[in-house]
Amino acid sequence: MAKKEWRREVTEEKIEYWRNPIVPEMELSTASFQQFEFDQHVHLDYHIGVVTKGGQKYQHKGESYHLGKGCISTLNPDEAHNGQSVEAQGYQANVMSIPITYVNQITAELNIKEQFFASPLSWDPDLHLAFLHLHKNLTSPHAKQTQLQIETSLMAFTTEIFQRYGSVKTASHKQHALSYQQIIDIKSQFHDEMHYAFQLEGLAASMGLSKFQFLRQFKAATGMTPHAYLKRIRLEYAKKALAKGEAMIDIALQVGFFDQSHLNKAFKQAFLVTPSHFQKRVI
Repeated sequence: MAKKEWRREVTEEKIEYWRNPIVPEMELSTASFQQFEFDQHVHLDYHIGVVTKGGQKYQHKGESYHLGKGCISTLNPDEAHNGQSVEAQGYQANVMSIPITYVNQITAELNIKEQFFASPLSWDPDLHLAFLHLHKNLTSPHAKQTQLQIETSLMAFTTEIFQRYGSVKTASHKQHALSYQQIIDIKSQFHDEMHYAFQLEGLAASMGLSKFQFLRQFKAATGMTPHAYLKRIRLEYAKKALAKGEAMIDIALQVGFFDQSHLNKAFKQAFLVTPSHFQKRVI
């Protein structure tokens, strides 16, 4: 009977979101998936996650990873990955996005350079349990702990996970025709001018490449096509604007969607909820 209930619960294919005033920019979520698969995508923040039932598999920098119970997923900002269920009955996951600014505050206090996770997956049952406890307190309106206790726990957890698995990021030594700096410049252009209607021909010409060469080399360096990368960061910025209470029609134009309808469709395809539902959950 329990197994049937688990299957019925997961087939809802849903994600629920929260924000906590302790760190307003931080996003928390719980998800139940069976058939839904994440395409290659990136995030603006650090994403930490665990599964509570089933397992998730994902590709990251050409390697395959299996997130199961006792493991913790540690994904850096702007690193492409996907995700899908390992088993037919699906999986459940809890995720927390930690803003770069929050991590930088902690690393500055520790007098260390900007940190990045050395690996996207680690076996750590103790941190797995600590994460679940912290996630529950951050998302529960009736948490027994005081705000001071929860904030202390969040800082302690973040410090611990970076001390165990953090490292100083270095530039990739893989050889691509597009240099590391050129990739950074293109990404910066996307972030700074996401409202602009970029053309493949113009991007390629600015790098001295043909459209085919640019498309192939950008994907080789990032794991995503330019279009897919730009679309995803537009959605990531849209989430942040929604969490601030901005109007959807304004957000759609600000981040580069043709209109609100196009934003609605892309948002639900990526996050399984409409922008309006997400906004109601986080403000």
